[in-house]
Amino acid sequence: MSKLTMVKGPEEGRVHELIKESVVFGRQATCDVVIPVTSVSREHAFMQKINGHYHLVDKGSRNGTTVNGEKVPCDGQGRPIRHRDLIQICEVEYLFEEPSIEPIGPQETEAIETSSIPDEDENTCVNEILKQTTQQILDTQPAEKLRLLLDITGAFSKALELDTLLPKIADQMFQLFKQADRCFLIIADDSTPPKLMPKLVKSRKPQDEANARFSRTIVRKCIESGQAFSADDASRSEEVGLSQSVVDFRIRSVMCVPLVGVNGKPFGVVQLDTQDRSKRFTQEDLKLLWGVATQAAIALDNSRLHEQSITEERSRAAMDCDLRLAQQVQFSFLPREEAQVDGYEFKAYYKAAKEVGGDYYGYIPLSNGRLGITIGDVAGKGVAAALIMAKVSSETRYSLSTEPDLHTAVAKLNDELYPYLDNLQKFVTFEACILDPKSHQWSICNAGHMIPLLIRKAGGPIDDVVHADITGIPLGIMEGMTFEIATFSLEPGDQILFYSDGVSESMSANGVAFGLDKMKEVIQSVKDPTPKTVVERLLGAINQHTVGRQYPHDDITIVCCGRKA
Repeated sequence: MSKLTMVKGPEEGRVHELIKESVVFGRQATCDVVIPVTSVSREHAFMQKINGHYHLVDKGSRNGTTVNGEKVPCDGQGRPIRHRDLIQICEVEYLFEEPSIEPIGPQETEAIETSSIPDEDENTCVNEILKQTTQQILDTQPAEKLRLLLDITGAFSKALELDTLLPKIADQMFQLFKQADRCFLIIADDSTPPKLMPKLVKSRKPQDEANARFSRTIVRKCIESGQAFSADDASRSEEVGLSQSVVDFRIRSVMCVPLVGVNGKPFGVVQLDTQDRSKRFTQEDLKLLWGVATQAAIALDNSRLHEQSITEERSRAAMDCDLRLAQQVQFSFLPREEAQVDGYEFKAYYKAAKEVGGDYYGYIPLSNGRLGITIGDVAGKGVAAALIMAKVSSETRYSLSTEPDLHTAVAKLNDELYPYLDNLQKFVTFEACILDPKSHQWSICNAGHMIPLLIRKAGGPIDDVVHADITGIPLGIMEGMTFEIATFSLEPGDQILFYSDGVSESMSANGVAFGLDKMKEVIQSVKDPTPKTVVERLLGAINQHTVGRQYPHDDITIVCCGRKA
Protein backbone atom coordinates (compact mmCIF):
# COMPACT_ATOMS: atom_id res chain seq x y z
CA MET A 1 0.00 0.00 0.00
CA SER A 2 1.29 3.47 -0.87
CA LYS A 3 1.97 5.78 2.04
CA LEU A 4 3.12 9.27 2.98
CA THR A 5 5.45 9.88 5.93
CA MET A 6 5.92 13.40 7.34
CA VAL A 7 9.72 13.78 7.54
CA LYS A 8 9.67 17.46 8.44
CA GLY A 9 6.93 19.37 10.21
CA PRO A 10 4.81 19.52 13.39
CA GLU A 11 3.87 15.80 13.22
CA GLU A 12 7.22 14.40 12.07
CA GLY A 13 7.10 10.63 11.69
CA ARG A 14 3.32 10.42 11.18
CA VAL A 15 2.36 7.97 8.41
CA HIS A 16 -0.69 8.33 6.15
CA GLU A 17 -1.68 5.16 4.30
CA LEU A 18 -3.15 6.05 0.90
CA ILE A 19 -6.30 3.98 0.45
CA LYS A 20 -8.30 6.46 -1.67
CA GLU A 21 -8.05 7.25 -5.36
CA SER A 22 -7.94 10.98 -4.57
CA VAL A 23 -6.14 12.47 -1.54
CA VAL A 24 -6.53 16.16 -0.61
CA PHE A 25 -3.83 18.07 1.33
CA GLY A 26 -4.67 21.23 3.27
CA ARG A 27 -5.22 23.10 6.51
CA GLN A 28 -8.98 22.47 6.55
CA ALA A 29 -10.19 19.72 8.91
CA THR A 30 -12.09 17.97 6.10
CA CYS A 31 -8.92 17.27 4.07
CA ASP A 32 -7.57 13.72 3.86
CA VAL A 33 -4.11 14.87 4.95
CA VAL A 34 -4.55 17.75 7.40
CA ILE A 35 -1.47 20.02 7.68
CA PRO A 36 -1.86 22.25 10.80
CA VAL A 37 0.32 25.10 9.48
CA THR A 38 -1.06 28.60 8.84
CA SER A 39 0.94 29.12 5.61
CA VAL A 40 -0.79 26.09 4.06
CA SER A 41 -3.99 26.84 2.12
CA ARG A 42 -7.35 25.42 3.24
CA GLU A 43 -7.21 23.00 0.28
CA HIS A 44 -3.63 23.22 -0.93
CA ALA A 45 -3.06 20.29 -3.32
CA PHE A 46 -4.33 16.83 -4.16
CA MET A 47 -3.04 13.47 -5.40
CA GLN A 48 -5.10 11.63 -8.00
CA LYS A 49 -4.52 8.03 -9.07
CA ILE A 50 -4.31 7.75 -12.87
CA ASN A 51 -3.62 4.37 -14.53
CA GLY A 52 -2.53 2.93 -11.21
CA HIS A 53 -0.07 5.71 -10.33
CA TYR A 54 -0.52 8.86 -8.28
CA HIS A 55 -0.19 12.34 -9.80
CA LEU A 56 0.22 15.46 -7.64
CA VAL A 57 -1.72 18.63 -8.58
CA ASP A 58 -1.46 22.04 -6.90
CA LYS A 59 -4.88 23.68 -6.36
CA GLY A 60 -3.64 27.20 -7.06
CA SER A 61 -2.30 27.60 -3.52
CA ARG A 62 -0.68 30.83 -2.43
CA ASN A 63 2.70 29.29 -1.50
CA GLY A 64 2.86 26.47 -4.05
CA THR A 65 3.88 22.82 -3.92
CA THR A 66 7.18 21.20 -4.94
CA VAL A 67 8.44 17.66 -5.57
CA ASN A 68 12.17 17.11 -5.10
CA GLY A 69 12.60 20.89 -5.28
CA GLU A 70 10.66 21.33 -8.54
CA LYS A 71 7.43 23.33 -8.52
CA VAL A 72 4.23 21.41 -9.25
CA PRO A 73 2.00 23.12 -11.85
CA CYS A 74 -1.62 23.97 -11.02
CA ASP A 75 -2.82 23.18 -14.53
CA GLY A 76 -5.04 20.27 -13.49
CA GLN A 77 -2.51 17.78 -14.90
CA GLY A 78 0.14 18.04 -12.18
CA ARG A 79 3.06 15.68 -12.28
CA PRO A 80 3.51 11.94 -11.58
CA ILE A 81 4.88 10.90 -8.19
CA ARG A 82 7.53 8.22 -7.95
CA HIS A 83 8.63 5.95 -5.13
CA ARG A 84 10.61 7.94 -2.47
CA ASP A 85 9.82 11.34 -4.00
CA LEU A 86 9.94 14.21 -1.48
CA ILE A 87 6.79 16.37 -1.48
CA GLN A 88 7.16 19.85 0.07
CA ILE A 89 4.14 21.96 1.06
CA CYS A 90 5.39 25.21 2.63
CA GLU A 91 7.75 24.17 5.44
CA VAL A 92 6.30 20.63 5.68
CA GLU A 93 7.82 17.66 3.83
CA TYR A 94 6.41 14.20 3.07
CA LEU A 95 8.20 11.11 1.78
CA PHE A 96 6.08 9.17 -0.75
CA GLU A 97 6.61 5.41 -0.76
CA GLU A 98 5.10 2.95 -3.20
CA PRO A 99 7.20 -0.17 -2.60
CA SER A 100 4.92 -2.63 -4.36
CA ILE A 101 4.73 -0.66 -7.63
CA GLU A 102 7.54 -0.04 -10.08
CA PRO A 103 8.44 3.66 -10.58
CA ILE A 104 6.79 5.47 -13.44
CA GLY A 105 8.90 5.68 -16.58
CA PRO A 106 12.33 4.13 -17.21
CA GLN A 107 13.79 2.48 -14.17
CA GLU A 108 16.88 4.10 -12.71
CA THR A 109 19.31 1.83 -10.92
CA GLU A 110 22.10 3.08 -8.70
CA ALA A 111 25.51 1.56 -9.06
CA ILE A 112 27.41 0.52 -6.00
CA GLU A 113 29.95 3.24 -5.31
CA THR A 114 33.12 2.07 -3.69
CA SER A 115 36.60 3.47 -3.48
CA SER A 116 39.30 1.46 -5.17
CA ILE A 117 40.30 -1.42 -2.92
CA PRO A 118 44.03 -2.21 -2.82
CA ASP A 119 45.46 -5.56 -1.84
CA GLU A 120 44.51 -6.45 1.69
CA ASP A 121 47.18 -5.72 4.28
CA GLU A 122 47.28 -4.32 7.82
CA ASN A 123 47.43 -0.71 6.62
CA THR A 124 44.30 -0.85 4.41
CA CYS A 125 41.59 1.70 5.35
CA VAL A 126 38.46 2.00 3.24
CA ASN A 127 35.69 4.59 3.62
CA GLU A 128 32.72 4.24 1.29
CA ILE A 129 29.04 4.98 0.73
CA LEU A 130 27.14 1.77 0.08
CA LYS A 131 24.02 2.32 -1.98
CA GLN A 132 22.90 -1.18 -2.92
CA THR A 133 19.61 -2.55 -1.69
CA THR A 134 19.14 -5.30 0.88
CA GLN A 135 17.95 -7.64 -1.90
CA GLN A 136 21.15 -7.13 -3.84
CA ILE A 137 23.13 -7.95 -0.71
CA LEU A 138 21.10 -11.10 -0.10
CA ASP A 139 21.75 -12.33 -3.63
CA THR A 140 25.53 -12.34 -3.04
CA GLN A 141 25.68 -14.10 0.36
CA PRO A 142 26.41 -17.77 1.08
CA ALA A 143 23.53 -19.87 2.38
CA GLU A 144 24.44 -19.69 6.08
CA LYS A 145 24.86 -15.92 6.03
CA LEU A 146 21.69 -15.61 4.02
CA ARG A 147 19.76 -17.59 6.63
CA LEU A 148 21.13 -15.52 9.53
CA LEU A 149 20.46 -12.24 7.72
CA LEU A 150 16.89 -13.30 6.99
CA ASP A 151 16.45 -14.22 10.66
CA ILE A 152 17.71 -10.79 11.73
CA THR A 153 15.58 -9.01 9.11
CA GLY A 154 12.47 -10.96 10.11
CA ALA A 155 13.03 -10.25 13.80
CA PHE A 156 13.53 -6.52 13.16
CA SER A 157 10.39 -6.33 11.03
CA LYS A 158 8.29 -7.57 13.98
CA ALA A 159 10.10 -5.57 16.63
CA LEU A 160 8.44 -2.94 18.77
CA GLU A 161 10.07 -3.57 22.14
CA LEU A 162 13.71 -3.28 21.11
CA ASP A 163 15.23 -3.39 24.60
CA THR A 164 14.54 -7.13 24.79
CA LEU A 165 15.17 -7.84 21.10
CA LEU A 166 18.53 -6.16 20.50
CA PRO A 167 20.65 -8.48 22.67
CA LYS A 168 19.28 -11.45 20.72
CA ILE A 169 20.08 -9.70 17.45
CA ALA A 170 23.63 -9.12 18.68
CA ASP A 171 24.04 -12.87 19.30
CA GLN A 172 22.95 -13.54 15.72
CA MET A 173 25.38 -10.91 14.44
CA PHE A 174 28.23 -12.69 16.23
CA GLN A 175 27.25 -15.78 14.24
CA LEU A 176 27.04 -13.73 11.03
CA PHE A 177 30.41 -12.02 11.60
CA LYS A 178 32.77 -14.59 13.11
CA GLN A 179 35.58 -12.02 13.43
CA ALA A 180 33.60 -9.64 15.69
CA ASP A 181 34.47 -9.43 19.38
CA ARG A 182 32.09 -6.58 20.23
CA CYS A 183 28.86 -5.13 18.87
CA PHE A 184 27.57 -1.60 19.51
CA LEU A 185 24.34 0.11 18.48
CA ILE A 186 24.66 3.82 19.26
CA ILE A 187 22.09 6.59 18.95
CA ALA A 188 22.87 10.31 18.63
CA ASP A 189 20.50 12.90 20.09
CA ASP A 190 19.62 16.28 18.52
CA SER A 191 22.02 18.39 20.60
CA THR A 192 25.07 20.17 19.17
CA PRO A 193 27.45 18.40 19.20
CA PRO A 194 25.22 15.30 19.39
CA LYS A 195 25.38 13.21 22.55
CA LEU A 196 26.17 9.56 21.79
CA MET A 197 24.00 7.08 23.72
CA PRO A 198 24.71 3.31 23.50
CA LYS A 199 21.44 1.46 22.90
CA LEU A 200 23.24 -1.89 22.83
CA VAL A 201 26.70 -3.00 24.04
CA LYS A 202 27.40 -6.69 23.52
CA SER A 203 30.67 -8.61 23.82
CA ARG A 204 31.41 -12.14 22.68
CA LYS A 205 32.78 -12.69 26.18
CA PRO A 206 30.07 -11.52 28.65
CA GLN A 207 32.68 -10.76 31.32
CA ASP A 208 34.18 -8.09 29.04
CA GLU A 209 30.93 -6.13 28.53
CA ALA A 210 31.32 -3.92 31.62
CA ASN A 211 34.56 -2.49 30.19
CA ALA A 212 33.53 -2.42 26.52
CA ARG A 213 34.02 1.02 24.99
CA PHE A 214 33.59 2.38 21.48
CA SER A 215 35.62 5.03 19.69
CA ARG A 216 33.69 8.31 19.63
CA THR A 217 35.99 9.52 16.87
CA ILE A 218 34.91 6.73 14.51
CA VAL A 219 31.23 7.02 15.46
CA ARG A 220 31.09 10.81 15.06
CA LYS A 221 32.89 10.59 11.71
CA CYS A 222 30.38 8.01 10.49
CA ILE A 223 27.35 10.06 11.62
CA GLU A 224 28.65 13.41 10.35
CA SER A 225 29.66 12.07 6.93
CA GLY A 226 26.75 9.64 6.50
CA GLN A 227 29.28 7.14 5.11
CA ALA A 228 30.19 3.64 6.18
CA PHE A 229 33.66 3.28 7.64
CA SER A 230 35.96 0.29 7.77
CA ALA A 231 39.60 -0.22 8.67
CA ASP A 232 41.77 -3.31 8.85
CA ASP A 233 43.80 -1.68 11.61
CA ALA A 234 42.17 1.39 13.11
CA SER A 235 45.24 2.25 15.16
CA ARG A 236 47.22 2.76 11.95
CA SER A 237 44.50 4.58 10.01
CA GLU A 238 45.55 8.08 9.02
CA GLU A 239 42.03 9.32 9.78
CA VAL A 240 41.52 7.90 13.26
CA GLY A 241 44.91 6.58 14.31
CA LEU A 242 45.66 9.61 16.46
CA SER A 243 42.51 8.96 18.53
CA GLN A 244 43.57 7.92 22.00
CA SER A 245 40.38 5.86 22.43
CA VAL A 246 41.35 3.62 19.50
CA VAL A 247 44.63 2.86 21.18
CA ASP A 248 43.21 2.54 24.68
CA PHE A 249 40.40 0.19 23.62
CA ARG A 250 42.78 -1.90 21.45
CA ILE A 251 40.51 -1.57 18.42
CA ARG A 252 41.96 -3.39 15.43
CA SER A 253 39.67 -4.19 12.52
CA VAL A 254 36.44 -2.19 12.69
CA MET A 255 33.22 -1.62 10.70
CA CYS A 256 30.86 1.27 11.40
CA VAL A 257 27.69 1.83 9.36
CA PRO A 258 25.23 4.75 9.82
CA LEU A 259 21.61 4.25 10.79
CA VAL A 260 19.62 6.47 8.43
CA GLY A 261 16.09 7.66 9.27
CA VAL A 262 13.16 8.25 6.94
CA ASN A 263 14.30 11.86 6.56
CA GLY A 264 17.57 10.68 5.04
CA LYS A 265 19.68 11.85 7.99
CA PRO A 266 21.90 9.54 10.10
CA PHE A 267 20.75 9.24 13.71
CA GLY A 268 23.16 6.57 14.94
CA VAL A 269 25.47 3.72 13.96
CA VAL A 270 26.00 -0.01 14.16
CA GLN A 271 29.65 -0.78 14.94
CA LEU A 272 31.47 -4.10 15.04
CA ASP A 273 35.13 -4.40 15.98
CA THR A 274 37.76 -6.95 16.87
CA GLN A 275 40.71 -6.70 19.21
CA ASP A 276 42.54 -9.59 17.56
CA ARG A 277 45.21 -8.51 15.07
CA SER A 278 44.74 -11.72 13.10
CA LYS A 279 41.04 -11.07 12.41
CA ARG A 280 39.90 -8.66 9.73
CA PHE A 281 36.59 -7.60 8.19
CA THR A 282 36.23 -7.74 4.41
CA GLN A 283 34.37 -5.49 2.02
CA GLU A 284 31.68 -8.17 1.69
CA ASP A 285 31.27 -8.00 5.47
CA LEU A 286 30.85 -4.24 5.27
CA LYS A 287 28.17 -4.56 2.58
CA LEU A 288 26.38 -7.19 4.63
CA LEU A 289 26.46 -4.99 7.75
CA TRP A 290 24.90 -2.20 5.69
CA GLY A 291 21.92 -4.46 4.99
CA VAL A 292 21.57 -5.23 8.70
CA ALA A 293 21.88 -1.53 9.59
CA THR A 294 19.13 -0.63 7.11
CA GLN A 295 16.73 -3.03 8.82
CA ALA A 296 17.86 -1.85 12.26
CA ALA A 297 17.18 1.78 11.33
CA ILE A 298 13.64 0.91 10.20
CA ALA A 299 13.01 -1.07 13.39
CA LEU A 300 14.33 1.73 15.59
CA ASP A 301 12.15 4.27 13.80
CA ASN A 302 9.13 1.99 14.26
CA SER A 303 9.99 1.46 17.91
CA ARG A 304 10.36 5.19 18.48
CA LEU A 305 7.01 5.87 16.83
CA HIS A 306 5.41 3.05 18.84
CA GLU A 307 6.73 4.46 22.12
CA GLN A 308 5.72 7.96 21.05
CA SER A 309 2.23 6.69 20.20
CA ILE A 310 1.88 5.03 23.61
CA THR A 311 3.13 8.15 25.38
CA GLU A 312 0.80 10.37 23.40
CA GLU A 313 -2.14 8.04 24.05
CA ARG A 314 -1.46 8.11 27.78
CA SER A 315 -1.04 11.86 27.64
CA ARG A 316 -4.31 12.23 25.71
CA ALA A 317 -6.11 10.01 28.21
CA ALA A 318 -4.77 12.07 31.12
CA MET A 319 -5.63 15.30 29.31
CA ASP A 320 -9.14 14.07 28.54
CA CYS A 321 -9.63 13.18 32.20
CA ASP A 322 -8.35 16.60 33.28
CA LEU A 323 -10.57 18.36 30.74
CA ARG A 324 -13.64 16.43 31.89
CA LEU A 325 -12.87 17.46 35.46
CA ALA A 326 -12.28 21.07 34.34
CA GLN A 327 -15.62 20.97 32.51
CA GLN A 328 -17.37 19.84 35.68
CA VAL A 329 -15.65 22.57 37.68
CA GLN A 330 -16.59 25.19 35.12
CA PHE A 331 -20.25 24.17 35.09
CA SER A 332 -20.26 24.45 38.87
CA PHE A 333 -19.70 28.21 38.42
CA LEU A 334 -22.79 28.50 36.19
CA PRO A 335 -26.38 28.47 37.49
CA ARG A 336 -27.64 24.96 38.18
CA GLU A 337 -31.23 25.94 37.46
CA GLU A 338 -33.20 28.84 36.04
CA ALA A 339 -33.87 31.87 38.23
CA GLN A 340 -37.19 31.99 40.09
CA VAL A 341 -38.78 35.46 40.20
CA ASP A 342 -42.52 36.08 40.56
CA GLY A 343 -44.02 37.28 37.29
CA TYR A 344 -40.98 36.33 35.16
CA GLU A 345 -39.66 33.36 33.19
CA PHE A 346 -36.03 32.52 32.38
CA LYS A 347 -34.26 30.21 29.94
CA ALA A 348 -30.50 29.95 29.41
CA TYR A 349 -28.20 27.91 27.16
CA TYR A 350 -24.42 27.49 27.32
CA LYS A 351 -22.06 25.53 25.04
CA ALA A 352 -18.26 25.82 24.91
CA ALA A 353 -16.49 25.62 21.55
CA LYS A 354 -13.98 23.26 23.18
CA GLU A 355 -14.23 21.11 26.30
CA VAL A 356 -14.22 24.27 28.40
CA GLY A 357 -14.86 27.84 27.35
CA GLY A 358 -14.57 31.50 28.22
CA ASP A 359 -18.25 32.53 28.21
CA TYR A 360 -20.05 33.25 31.48
CA TYR A 361 -23.53 34.02 32.73
CA GLY A 362 -25.05 34.19 36.17
CA TYR A 363 -28.16 34.86 38.26
CA ILE A 364 -27.26 36.72 41.47
CA PRO A 365 -29.94 37.24 44.17
CA LEU A 366 -29.67 40.74 45.69
CA SER A 367 -31.31 42.60 48.55
CA ASN A 368 -34.99 43.62 48.50
CA GLY A 369 -35.91 40.76 46.15
CA ARG A 370 -33.86 42.12 43.26
CA LEU A 371 -32.03 39.86 40.81
CA GLY A 372 -28.71 40.46 39.04
CA ILE A 373 -28.39 38.94 35.54
CA THR A 374 -24.86 38.93 34.15
CA ILE A 375 -23.18 37.72 30.97
CA GLY A 376 -19.54 37.89 29.87
CA ASP A 377 -17.12 36.67 27.24
CA VAL A 378 -13.39 36.22 27.87
CA ALA A 379 -11.20 36.93 24.83
CA GLY A 380 -10.05 33.53 23.56
CA LYS A 381 -11.21 29.97 24.08
CA GLY A 382 -10.14 26.83 25.91
CA VAL A 383 -8.56 26.26 29.30
CA ALA A 384 -6.95 29.70 29.73
CA ALA A 385 -10.25 31.47 29.03
CA ALA A 386 -12.09 29.09 31.37
CA LEU A 387 -9.72 29.89 34.24
CA ILE A 388 -10.29 33.62 33.73
CA MET A 389 -14.04 32.96 33.56
CA ALA A 390 -13.89 31.35 37.00
CA LYS A 391 -12.24 34.50 38.37
CA VAL A 392 -14.86 36.72 36.67
CA SER A 393 -17.67 34.63 38.15
CA SER A 394 -16.51 34.95 41.76
CA GLU A 395 -15.55 38.63 41.52
CA THR A 396 -18.87 39.53 39.84
CA ARG A 397 -20.90 37.96 42.62
CA TYR A 398 -18.82 39.81 45.23
CA SER A 399 -18.98 43.20 43.48
CA LEU A 400 -22.75 43.16 42.88
CA SER A 401 -23.46 41.93 46.41
CA THR A 402 -21.36 44.62 48.12
CA GLU A 403 -22.04 47.71 45.98
CA PRO A 404 -25.58 49.20 45.93
CA ASP A 405 -25.10 51.06 42.65
CA LEU A 406 -24.70 49.03 39.48
CA HIS A 407 -22.21 51.30 37.73
CA THR A 408 -20.05 51.41 40.89
CA ALA A 409 -20.13 47.62 41.12
CA VAL A 410 -18.96 47.24 37.50
CA ALA A 411 -16.17 49.80 38.01
CA LYS A 412 -15.05 47.90 41.10
CA LEU A 413 -15.10 44.64 39.14
CA ASN A 414 -12.94 46.20 36.40
CA ASP A 415 -10.33 47.43 38.90
CA GLU A 416 -10.24 44.04 40.61
CA LEU A 417 -9.71 42.14 37.34
CA TYR A 418 -7.35 44.62 35.68
CA PRO A 419 -4.02 43.41 37.21
CA TYR A 420 -4.71 39.80 36.18
CA LEU A 421 -6.06 40.55 32.71
CA ASP A 422 -3.37 43.09 31.91
CA ASN A 423 -0.66 40.62 32.86
CA LEU A 424 -2.24 37.97 30.62
CA GLN A 425 -3.01 40.48 27.84
CA LYS A 426 -6.67 39.48 27.95
CA PHE A 427 -9.96 41.33 28.32
CA VAL A 428 -13.58 40.48 29.07
CA THR A 429 -16.70 41.88 27.45
CA PHE A 430 -19.34 42.09 30.15
CA GLU A 431 -22.91 43.12 30.81
CA ALA A 432 -24.92 43.33 34.03
CA CYS A 433 -28.63 43.99 34.58
CA ILE A 434 -30.54 44.37 37.83
CA LEU A 435 -34.25 43.52 37.83
CA ASP A 436 -36.56 44.96 40.46
CA PRO A 437 -39.67 42.75 40.15
CA LYS A 438 -41.72 45.09 42.33
CA SER A 439 -41.43 48.05 39.94
CA HIS A 440 -40.55 45.99 36.86
CA GLN A 441 -37.64 48.37 36.33
CA TRP A 442 -34.37 47.18 34.84
CA SER A 443 -30.95 48.83 35.15
CA ILE A 444 -28.24 47.87 32.65
CA CYS A 445 -24.48 48.52 32.53
CA ASN A 446 -22.50 47.45 29.46
CA ALA A 447 -18.72 46.94 29.19
CA GLY A 448 -18.14 46.24 25.52
CA HIS A 449 -20.65 43.38 25.27
CA MET A 450 -23.48 42.76 22.78
CA ILE A 451 -26.48 44.93 23.71
CA PRO A 452 -29.54 42.77 24.53
CA LEU A 453 -32.45 42.49 22.10
CA LEU A 454 -35.96 43.55 23.10
CA ILE A 455 -38.78 41.27 21.94
CA ARG A 456 -42.19 42.95 22.24
CA LYS A 457 -45.31 40.88 22.76
CA ALA A 458 -47.18 43.15 20.41
CA GLY A 459 -44.76 42.23 17.62
CA GLY A 460 -42.98 44.78 15.48
CA PRO A 461 -39.26 45.12 14.89
CA ILE A 462 -36.78 43.55 17.31
CA ASP A 463 -34.30 46.18 18.43
CA ASP A 464 -31.63 46.91 21.02
CA VAL A 465 -32.94 47.36 24.56
CA VAL A 466 -30.94 50.56 25.03
CA HIS A 467 -28.90 52.87 22.85
CA ALA A 468 -25.32 51.81 22.03
CA ASP A 469 -24.01 55.08 23.52
CA ILE A 470 -23.93 53.53 27.00
CA THR A 471 -21.49 50.84 25.90
CA GLY A 472 -18.17 51.18 27.75
CA ILE A 473 -14.86 49.50 27.07
CA PRO A 474 -14.34 45.83 28.07
CA LEU A 475 -13.08 44.91 31.52
CA GLY A 476 -9.33 44.72 31.97
CA ILE A 477 -8.38 47.30 29.31
CA MET A 478 -7.75 50.23 31.65
CA GLU A 479 -7.82 50.81 35.39
CA GLY A 480 -10.07 53.47 36.99
CA MET A 481 -12.75 53.44 34.32
CA THR A 482 -16.30 54.72 34.88
CA PHE A 483 -19.37 53.11 33.39
CA GLU A 484 -22.82 54.43 32.51
CA ILE A 485 -26.16 52.83 33.30
CA ALA A 486 -29.51 53.00 31.56
CA THR A 487 -32.97 51.94 32.67
CA PHE A 488 -35.92 50.38 30.87
CA SER A 489 -39.00 48.30 31.65
CA LEU A 490 -40.70 45.23 30.20
CA GLU A 491 -44.41 45.20 29.53
CA PRO A 492 -46.38 41.99 30.16
CA GLY A 493 -45.38 39.46 27.49
CA ASP A 494 -42.15 41.32 26.58
CA GLN A 495 -38.81 39.54 26.61
CA ILE A 496 -35.14 40.49 26.70
CA LEU A 497 -32.47 38.36 25.02
CA PHE A 498 -28.84 38.43 26.22
CA TYR A 499 -26.27 36.64 24.02
CA SER A 500 -22.56 36.31 23.33
CA ASP A 501 -20.97 36.94 19.94
CA GLY A 502 -20.68 33.16 19.44
CA VAL A 503 -24.39 33.29 18.51
CA SER A 504 -24.33 35.98 15.84
CA GLU A 505 -20.90 34.84 14.58
CA SER A 506 -21.71 31.12 14.34
CA MET A 507 -20.01 29.97 11.14
CA SER A 508 -21.31 27.66 8.45
CA ALA A 509 -19.08 24.97 6.95
CA ASN A 510 -18.05 27.39 4.19
CA GLY A 511 -17.30 30.28 6.57
CA VAL A 512 -20.51 32.37 6.48
CA ALA A 513 -21.57 34.00 9.78
CA PHE A 514 -25.11 33.48 11.11
CA GLY A 515 -25.53 37.22 11.57
CA LEU A 516 -27.73 39.54 13.66
CA ASP A 517 -30.32 39.95 10.92
CA LYS A 518 -30.83 36.19 10.77
CA MET A 519 -31.20 36.11 14.57
CA LYS A 520 -33.99 38.68 14.42
CA GLU A 521 -35.68 36.90 11.53
CA VAL A 522 -35.72 33.61 13.45
CA ILE A 523 -37.04 35.23 16.64
CA GLN A 524 -39.81 37.03 14.76
CA SER A 525 -40.94 33.71 13.28
CA VAL A 526 -41.86 32.41 16.76
CA LYS A 527 -45.59 32.69 17.44
CA ASP A 528 -46.56 33.55 21.02
CA PRO A 529 -42.90 33.63 22.10
CA THR A 530 -41.72 32.54 25.52
CA PRO A 531 -38.10 32.38 26.74
CA LYS A 532 -38.13 28.61 26.17
CA THR A 533 -39.51 28.72 22.61
CA VAL A 534 -37.27 31.63 21.60
CA VAL A 535 -34.10 29.88 22.78
CA GLU A 536 -35.09 26.54 21.23
CA ARG A 537 -35.96 28.10 17.86
CA LEU A 538 -32.72 30.09 17.83
CA LEU A 539 -30.60 27.02 18.63
CA GLY A 540 -32.36 24.99 15.95
CA ALA A 541 -31.55 27.63 13.34
CA ILE A 542 -27.90 27.84 14.47
CA ASN A 543 -27.50 24.05 14.34
CA GLN A 544 -28.92 23.98 10.83
CA HIS A 545 -26.63 26.84 9.77
CA THR A 546 -23.51 25.10 11.10
CA VAL A 547 -24.12 21.62 9.64
CA GLY A 548 -20.82 20.17 8.46
CA ARG A 549 -18.61 21.86 11.04
CA GLN A 550 -16.84 19.54 13.44
CA TYR A 551 -16.65 22.11 16.23
CA PRO A 552 -18.49 25.38 17.00
CA HIS A 553 -16.69 28.51 15.86
CA ASP A 554 -16.95 30.10 19.32
CA ASP A 555 -18.54 29.63 22.73
CA ILE A 556 -22.31 30.16 22.67
CA THR A 557 -24.32 31.68 25.53
CA ILE A 558 -27.98 32.74 25.43
CA VAL A 559 -30.07 34.05 28.34
CA CYS A 560 -33.71 34.98 27.69
CA CYS A 561 -35.87 36.68 30.36
CA GLY A 562 -39.59 37.31 29.86
CA ARG A 563 -42.29 39.05 31.84
CA LYS A 564 -45.32 36.83 32.02
CA ALA A 565 -48.40 38.05 30.14
